[in-house]
Amino acid sequence: MDSSLLDVLFLSEKRKNLLLLLLNGPKNIEEIKNTLDVRSSPIMTQIKILMKQDLIVENNRLYKLSSIGEILVPKMKTILETFNVFDKNHDYWINQDMTSIPPEFLDEIGNLGNYIEVNPDRNHVFEYPKEVVKHLSESEKVRISSSFFLPIYPSLCIELAAKGTDITLVFTEYVYDRMLNDYKKELEHFLNLKHTKLYVCNNNNMKIASSIVTEKFMALSLFCNSGIYYNHNLVSFDESALKWGKNLFNHYKGIARPITKV
Repeated sequence: MDSSLLDVLFLSEKRKNLLLLLLNGPKNIEEIKNTLDVRSSPIMTQIKILMKQDLIVENNRLYKLSSIGEILVPKMKTILETFNVFDKNHDYWINQDMTSIPPEFLDEIGNLGNYIEVNPDRNHVFEYPKEVVKHLSESEKVRISSSFFLPIYPSLCIELAAKGTDITLVFTEYVYDRMLNDYKKELEHFLNLKHTKLYVCNNNNMKIASSIVTEKFMALSLFCNSGIYYNHNLVSFDESALKWGKNLFNHYKGIARPITKV
């Protein structure tokens, strides 16, 4: 019995790797063998299967995706990346309120790539984990969006801005009001520094706990399904994650109003 197209796409690691390789452009058999570290006979078997299903074609000894393959393989790649993100830490994701992530960004959650979960030690539960602070201190451009107030915000943001870091914040009304009521002097100081910007959005327009993105890394923190928050960050250094994080930040910035003075 012939295999279904779904089986051909997903039930062989060799076929998946070959299709993803050809997503980057046509390759000859030597390039395929060297890149995938395979021998001629096994990979030719997979090539014949893919050609039979009209997923790849051969022209002048170059193998490339067919018109059907060019439609299906990018979608396969997205599905595989999404599976990998959830499979990497299933227990974490099942307890998080993922509805807090805007739908268009949830569809691309696979872009988080090879992330890690980091948590502060028990003596610094209301601060960013040391690893995150270290990466922040080494970054030139910092973008933070947050619907949850952390006491470290005033000192950390001023410290970063004072040494010349280009830093932009997007806070919800809740976080801004907390800053305004309890840290007004620090807030004024922050806004008077060079390369600082602050935006405020409606509480209902930002449901994630916080996100950070710089030119070096991005970090995401969500609320639990129960509504409880524990200080944690999913951190990724993948280029796809940085792009995802920048787009998420710009989404919130685009629906916020600028604050220039208090």
